Amino acid sequence: MDRILSSIGGVLARYLNQRVHQHGIPARPNPAQLAATLQPGDVLLVEGNRRISAAIKYLTQSTWSHAAPYIGHPADHPLPTHHCFIEADAIEGVRTVGIGEFSALNTRICRPLGLRPAERRQ
Repeated sequence: MDRILSSIGGVLARYLNQRVHQHGIPARPNPAQLAATLQPGDVLLVEGNRRISAAIKYLTQSTWSHAAPYIGHPADHPLPTHHCFIEADAIEGVRTVGIGEFSALNTRICRPLGLRPAERRQ
């Protein structure tokens, strides 16, 4: 029974993770400008372009379907321009991704107020 449910869940996740056509052209961020603006601790709000994104936006009555915390430049990454976000994907699970993952999507930065630099790094 668990195997059947897992199989059905996988099929559903793959279906919901498919891209959908968006009417009009949303404002897309300039990746270099976005990267220069981000600070560790920021949360990038994203207007996704997948079936699951449309469902989330409808159910929450929000423009934003996705949120990705920005953790900064990983110390062990060889490229200093690599920007690292934590995000959840229906297929791949929780993972780290670069800024390129969001370059074709409408985004906004949500910045917490009152955090000290040490708290942002943490």
